[in-house]
Amino acid sequence: MKIYPIYHSGFFVEMDEHYLLFDFYKGEIPKLDSLKPLYVFVSHSHYDHYNPNIDNVTEYYKTRKFIVNGVDSPKFYNADADSQYLIDDVKITTFKSTDEGVAFLVETEGKTIYHAGDLHLWYWGDEDTEEERQDMYERYIKEIKKLEGREIDVAFLVLDSRQKNEDAPLGIELFNEMTKTKAIFPMHYSHDEDLMEKRLLKLKNNSNVINTRRYKCYEL
Repeated sequence: MKIYPIYHSGFFVEMDEHYLLFDFYKGEIPKLDSLKPLYVFVSHSHYDHYNPNIDNVTEYYKTRKFIVNGVDSPKFYNADADSQYLIDDVKITTFKSTDEGVAFLVETEGKTIYHAGDLHLWYWGDEDTEEERQDMYERYIKEIKKLEGREIDVAFLVLDSRQKNEDAPLGIELFNEMTKTKAIFPMHYSHDEDLMEKRLLKLKNNSNVINTRRYKCYEL
C-alpha cells in the first residue's frame, strides 16, 4: 500500500486492486493505472474538503465511485453518519463528526484505513468555556470509543495549525491511546508545514506518526 499526501486533508491511497481518494480539494492527483477503480471519499462539503469539480478532476480514472456526505448528486453515494455501506468489495463505516459531516473507516484487501474528516477535538483555548470543552471532549470520545482496540493500518488525523500548541495534539494522542494504529498521517494544517513538524516532535508516543512533508509517496 502506498500513501500520497496531496494537500491539507487530501490523500491518495494506492492498493493492489483499488485506489482511494480522500477529501481532495486542490493539488495534483496521481495518475497511475487508469483502469483500476477509484473510490472517492468526501467527508463533508466545506471548501477545504470538497472540490465541486471532483467528477471532472478524477475523470482520468475510467471507473469511479463517489462516497460523499452533504452534497446531493445522482452520481454520488450518500454517506450518512453512523452507517455502514458495502460498495463492491469495499466496506465503509461512518462516524459522526464533531464539526460537519462524517469520518470514514474503509476496509478492503485486508487493510483498514481511517480518515477523520473534521472529527477532531476542537479546542480553541481561551475562547472556550469549561462547558464547551467538556461537551467537545464527550462528543469526540463517544465516536473514538467505537474504534477502541481496533487494529488500523493507516489513520489520517487532524493536526490543525489554528489551534494552540497545547490543544492541537490532543485529538491524535487520544486516538493513538485508544486504537492500535500502525501509521498516523497528520492533516488539516494547509501550508503550515514548519509548525506541523514542530508539533510532531512534541506528540506523545509519536513513533507511528509520519512527517508528511518528507516525501511525495510513502510505502507501508
